Amino acid sequence: MIKFFRHIRQSMINQNRTKKYLLYAVGEIILVVIGILIALQINNWNELNKNQKEELKLLEEMHRNLTTDFEDCLWNINQQKQLKASNQEVLFHLEQKTSLTDSLKHHYGNLIYSTTQRRNMATYDHLKSRGINLISDDSLRTHITQVYSERYYFIEKMELEYDNPYQLQTLIPLINKNIVINTNTSTAEPFDVQRLYVDHEFKGALRMNIKIREKMMRHYFSLKNDLEDLIIHIQSEIEQPN
Repeated sequence: MIKFFRHIRQSMINQNRTKKYLLYAVGEIILVVIGILIALQINNWNELNKNQKEELKLLEEMHRNLTTDFEDCLWNINQQKQLKASNQEVLFHLEQKTSLTDSLKHHYGNLIYSTTQRRNMATYDHLKSRGINLISDDSLRTHITQVYSERYYFIEKMELEYDNPYQLQTLIPLINKNIVINTNTSTAEPFDVQRLYVDHEFKGALRMNIKIREKMMRHYFSLKNDLEDLIIHIQSEIEQPN
């Protein structure tokens, strides 16, 4: 093709047709520029198509991870309800000085437990390393950042700096001091129930633990709503036609 254009150009020069040559030269330049622009456009389109496929794959993976985290959050809420109920049953038993039953032994066994929220960060970490702007929709990009960088961080902070320290530093030492745990049946009972009836420190620890269960439940409920909203938002983006 280049040889063909060169042949036409040389023919015009030889025939002293300068005006036509200039017009032809301008036309040739325009064609070259158009060719370059088309090539750039194709390259940009290919890059955009590549990014869209990568974004879709990442969103699908994030959707799966968030769904798993959401199910774990529901489990945590249910567990917190049960743990709160067990603390309340034991506290009522001690305050009313009721007889120790098999059901109460089950509730005593629940005093040592708490929960930890699953936080699958792998996909979000990959997104950050790839560049958060890979997510083309501004509102979705902001939504993802809020849940992963703010909500997950807050839940982790509550677990590590509020719930866990109370369990490890206050409640469990009192349990070890006053309760014998049967690891085979996951039940427990007091060493001396008569003494525990009048142990105000132990009963005060149970009251505080009930408040903590209530507070953690509220935070898990809030996280549940945030996860559900983000899952729906991502699903909507996945289903958008290209």
